Amino acid sequence: MASSSTNSYVLSSGTTSGLTINLHPLPILNVSDHYNRARLTTSEGDSPKLIGALLGTESNREVSIVNSFELIYLTSSETDPDVDMAESSAAGASATAGASIRGGEAGKYALNAEFLETRKEQFKQVFPTLEVVGWYSVGEEPTADDVALHKQFAGTIDTPIFLLFQPDPIPGSQALPIKIYEAALSSEGGTKESENETEGKFVQLEYGIETGEAERIAVDGVSRGGMGGDGEESTVVANLTTQRNAIRMLYERISVLLQYISGVINKTAKPDHTILRQISALVATLPTMDAKEFQEELMTEYSDVQLAAYLTTLTKQLNALSEYADKHNILHPAQTDDFGPAHGGSRGGRGFGGFGGGFGGGLEIGGSGRRRK
Repeated sequence: MASSSTNSYVLSSGTTSGLTINLHPLPILNVSDHYNRARLTTSEGDSPKLIGALLGTESNREVSIVNSFELIYLTSSETDPDVDMAESSAAGASATAGASIRGGEAGKYALNAEFLETRKEQFKQVFPTLEVVGWYSVGEEPTADDVALHKQFAGTIDTPIFLLFQPDPIPGSQALPIKIYEAALSSEGGTKESENETEGKFVQLEYGIETGEAERIAVDGVSRGGMGGDGEESTVVANLTTQRNAIRMLYERISVLLQYISGVINKTAKPDHTILRQISALVATLPTMDAKEFQEELMTEYSDVQLAAYLTTLTKQLNALSEYADKHNILHPAQTDDFGPAHGGSRGGRGFGGFGGGFGGGLEIGGSGRRRK
């Protein structure tokens, strides 16, 4: 017979489905980020219930949890009174498609099934091999609300896994603040008493951390916080830090010079001609934009650019004029009489305005073979 632990919703021992759980780093980071965002955006003592779905694969009783996404829910005050929560939970997968809420027993949170299905389809398009294998929440120990939510998930998922993230781990503990549960199963041939004892209870499962090469690199980079592979700062961070320090020092020293010059002008500081000459020499090294050589060079560059633009425009206009001449010769073919072309120009050659290729030593009537010498 299973015995209860200190928590009334967790059995210290019991019959399980024999699953082997492999947890990847990404869902751990997602759940932690979900909790931190909620903690920073809500006032103390008004923390909402946080839940989400776990994505992964299951093969030969081995479950790998590789991703997760957040879920929304409705509270008991927001649910439709016409929806029978207990009936919806018991019906499970056979619940009507029009019901947007999968209710639970003795729980104040109702899972938004429509949102869950929408997110499942979206993730299915990106990760076709992943399925929803369970759900997660945040808390120290499972509660009655967790039991009710788990029953709602059980209507959609076969043997769902419940991951509980503990935001306040034991000081000095090296273990991850995560526990994984599944619903306790009654043993075959068990008594009515044992079945009642396992009803609405969880059994804690052992799990292992599994990481791929890409995950190890990503997690290592996050943990180092910009450090290089040898624990030193990366080259980019080091260069940016050097530039920031140099600019800060330059700003501070220029501020000191400005204060000194202002003091000399206002007669609040004693002038030192050596320092003033050094400041003057420093200012003289700066490029002067009003020098004659600079203006001449600027005008030369400006003229070159304008000339290039002018030549480009002129070339385009000449090309347009040439096309116009070709079209004119096509629309107004050469007129001929007994003595040859009346207007000059050849249909076989290029002309302009009707006066073309005939002035070079004989006019040709296109296609007729007649020439005038």
